Amino acid sequence: MRAWIGAFVVTTLALPVLAQTLPTGREAQRMLFSPRGQAESEVIPHDSLNSAEIALLSNAMDQGLMPDMLYYGALAIAPDAGLANAGTTAAAGNFHDEESARAAALAECEEGRDEGADCVVVMVVRPRGWEPGADVQLSASASAVLRGEYRQASRPKAFAISPSTGAWGIGGDRLSAEAVCGQEDCRTVVEN
Repeated sequence: MRAWIGAFVVTTLALPVLAQTLPTGREAQRMLFSPRGQAESEVIPHDSLNSAEIALLSNAMDQGLMPDMLYYGALAIAPDAGLANAGTTAAAGNFHDEESARAAALAECEEGRDEGADCVVVMVVRPRGWEPGADVQLSASASAVLRGEYRQASRPKAFAISPSTGAWGIGGDRLSAEAVCGQEDCRTVVEN
């Protein structure tokens, strides 16, 4: 009996790992937000912001003060330099998830900071109606491409993204899509 169990375990471990099942383009489209849909922002108050700055950030998206900010995005500041400091205030947008947008904004802010407290994120931008835990998240630009160019491409096809940069790529298979994406962290998220 033990020999049989041992042989089963060895045989099972030796089998090739099955390819991960990814959503099709049609399935992914149902999970995504409209690329033309309005983004919403959330202000993350920090002690360095005064009430006027919090009010400005709270209304920035609705008043069109950040017209180029596409979801997913973030705004970071160096607390000792303040919101109005052009050298440290950093906005990063059009990423595939909030965490990557936060990381990009913080990295850009830190590049401009010489001294003082570490940079902090004071605002995030998401698609209206966003909730955590979505199986597929794409930037506004990538969502538009998935609904357009990718949908019209012939099969087989794959769609890859780079979480750290917001880049994306379409190819005839996973490897070619990731090559077109062109970043080290590219991974396929949709496949037909």
